Amino acid sequence: MLATIHGVRIRGVCATVPRQVYRFEDELKNFPFPEKTSRRLGKVMGFREHRIADARTTPCDLASYTMNYLFHRGWLRKDRLRAMIVVAQMADHPVPGNSKVMHGQLGLPGEVFCTDVYENCIGFVSGLFTACSYIQAGMEEVALVTTDGGACRANPLDRNTYPLCGDAAAVTVVSRSDDPDDVLHFVFRNDGSRREALMTPAGGCRMPATAETARMFKDEMGNYRSLNHMYMDGTAVFQFVMESVPPLIEELCRYAGVDRSAIQYHLTHQPNRFMLQKLADLLGVPRDILFNNVVENFGNTSSVTIPVATTFNLGKRLLNERFRVCFSAFGAGLSLAAATCRLGGMDFCDLIEHPGNGCIAYTESRALEKGETQGGGAAQPGQE
Repeated sequence: MLATIHGVRIRGVCATVPRQVYRFEDELKNFPFPEKTSRRLGKVMGFREHRIADARTTPCDLASYTMNYLFHRGWLRKDRLRAMIVVAQMADHPVPGNSKVMHGQLGLPGEVFCTDVYENCIGFVSGLFTACSYIQAGMEEVALVTTDGGACRANPLDRNTYPLCGDAAAVTVVSRSDDPDDVLHFVFRNDGSRREALMTPAGGCRMPATAETARMFKDEMGNYRSLNHMYMDGTAVFQFVMESVPPLIEELCRYAGVDRSAIQYHLTHQPNRFMLQKLADLLGVPRDILFNNVVENFGNTSSVTIPVATTFNLGKRLLNERFRVCFSAFGAGLSLAAATCRLGGMDFCDLIEHPGNGCIAYTESRALEKGETQGGGAAQPGQE
């Protein structure tokens, strides 16, 4: 699918990561492999540290804290908000949806339209398209919330998935614009025939979670997991990305009438450093304009990696400068999405820390900037 939406701009982005830091070096002993080979893999893939929320903090808590930060700063007003879209693949409850949980946590007016989008790694681009569509339908301003607790889907003994997983939330405020340069072009593609390459087999209607599905086993790679845990065929996913993303971005640029060389930054979903370096090489772009440093600092946060990459790498520059950017994402399904726009002139572009313990009321917390992340003496999951 190809689509163009005029008269819409991204007014600001704020991303939130848990304060708790887990180091790959400390996790090596958990994996059933020699530490030397794990260190070698970690260096290539960019496994250094990741942020995981404590057991009392849910995806909705992370997101509501972010919203309350924006209310506190005056960058978002409850009386002007017309809709809130919450994109996630993890839910606080089977029923109701995350958007209704957040509506109650935040005390939003009854007329605010709240909706949930179940999506994974392409969730930011899918949510952005949905938010832009709402603006085109007549709304003045929409809060796009992307949030996830992806770490709980991976087994801490599975070196294939656990070291790259992280938790985060982000709020992207999308507003109406009269500037003729504020145009977004989108492209989406799916290949459901390859869906088993990235899947959590049990826990849904097709295979309900039971004591049997929770039984641990060693897979063909030597990792331990159960059917309740996320499975990834890394080779298949890598091949899918390498063969599918460059043509997708080429198609988007042709559709938007933008020369590919005019893209100043590629804000790409971040599964690991190695994949993104190879993708940059295939696209023929410098590696320093296709950022690859999110996994090593925060972990793969599914639909939140693009907002985290944006705030961490561009941050305050987007308050006064504007850049031609390309958002691109790929993930479970297998699915692909990309968008291009002029990004900048924002009211805010922040990356902050969540204090933990299920907090939703904003308290003064440290803003993070590139080069300022640091590891903490973290307990192992379940030991907080």
